[in-house]
Amino acid sequence: MDMWLILLIVSVVFLVLEMLTPTLFFINLAVAAAVSAIFAYLGFSNLVVTFVFLVVAIATIWLVRPILLKQINEKKISTGLDDKYIGKTAKVVKEVSKTNGRVSIYGEEWQAVTDGENIPVGAEVKILSNDSIIFKVEKI
Repeated sequence: MDMWLILLIVSVVFLVLEMLTPTLFFINLAVAAAVSAIFAYLGFSNLVVTFVFLVVAIATIWLVRPILLKQINEKKISTGLDDKYIGKTAKVVKEVSKTNGRVSIYGEEWQAVTDGENIPVGAEVKILSNDSIIFKVEKI
């Protein structure tokens, strides 16, 4: 089998690995393998192809990966729940257990859970965190 074809297959394998573990690491190796495959197809020696792979891999990991990671981290959208609800006091309107319950805050009802003992109706709770639209609370 030709070296360029092997490198092309390796590039696809790295792309699949990146899809399975989105770390933005294997994508760099996939690009390096694809560029090296081009050099191998053009007839360069294995030493040159290996050098191209190493240079492209190191360059993309060192230069491109930080830029991609920064863009991904900037796109994380805040739900707005942190400032408005977390750390505030709410009132239990349906007994809160480890699996379900409801609390009322600012005239709104929210689903809530607790790690401790069940919290009865009418008790005041502190909102510790949220998992999507479910508040984790503790009794005050």
